[in-house]
Amino acid sequence: MGKRMAALALVLCLGLSGCALKKEEEHVSLLGRAAELGEELVLLTVDGREVPAWRYLYWLAFTCDQVREKYKDSGLTLDWEAPVTGGTLADYAKDQALANTALYATVETFAERYGCALSDSERAALAELWAGQLEAHGGEEAYLRELADLGLDRPRAEELAEVGMLYAKLYDLCLTEGSELAELLGTPEGLTVDRILISAGEDREAARERAAEVFSRLNGAEDPDTAFSALAAEGDDKAGPRTLLPGDGTLSQALEDAAKALEEGQYSGILESEEGFSILRRLVTEGGAQMGEAFDRLLQEAAEGALVKTTPAYDGLDAAEFDRALEELRGAGE
Repeated sequence: MGKRMAALALVLCLGLSGCALKKEEEHVSLLGRAAELGEELVLLTVDGREVPAWRYLYWLAFTCDQVREKYKDSGLTLDWEAPVTGGTLADYAKDQALANTALYATVETFAERYGCALSDSERAALAELWAGQLEAHGGEEAYLRELADLGLDRPRAEELAEVGMLYAKLYDLCLTEGSELAELLGTPEGLTVDRILISAGEDREAARERAAEVFSRLNGAEDPDTAFSALAAEGDDKAGPRTLLPGDGTLSQALEDAAKALEEGQYSGILESEEGFSILRRLVTEGGAQMGEAFDRLLQEAAEGALVKTTPAYDGLDAAEFDRALEELRGAGE
């Protein structure tokens, strides 16, 4: 899944709620029609947890929409058969959807393992969020139309949002001293850094001069912290602040050692490596932030290492055909 706890998307962009409703009579949404699959059909299992087709298809539609939007923004023609690492662009979409599906299933498995369940007050809070979204989107009818375009009805939207709340509860649990999850994580030995990177590219000397110019701007800034963040955003490392755990490979060993030598709030000089020229800043963080990072890593590793068993229906699913059919259905207003 590659560093996608942000793509964890556990709080959906639409801010869906989790209040309990009696499920309406099953209907076939755009997802099932585009895939020509029964939406409650078990499409795969994740560590033995059955996943209905609609859940995977939701993430497949989500991924296809993201890819389509990026191609549109870049002015390129979308070609699902275009080769990418590991196969075609369609294979990539299918794999990314599987990764998100596995992550959600792993959250539910962790919640059961560590005794996390939604309380009445948490369900009430999600109900309030739902009410707020109805108002923001012009009422229930308009909001449900937006959900339908995503292949969701209210019960399914709520189900996904409940998983988001379970993630939040697990996150809090890992910060709770004495909890089983906190003890499992132990005390992370990481540190949080931000980086300005000037890639060497084809002209290392030009990159060296640019790095010197950037360092001069940083030293001359009235507010170095603000300047560092701005210069980092302009640089070639777009990952932003990140917590380093010993030997995790996020940075080279030399850069990791340099980061460890910094005091909190201090930034380094220009550090040369094979990839270019870096300036590091060690951030002031509380232990809780590092525990949260460690939990995210644990959860992501569990999802990536989960035993996933697919069905023939999954194996025969063509992401390109699914996307084309979904776009046609949306265009027809169905």
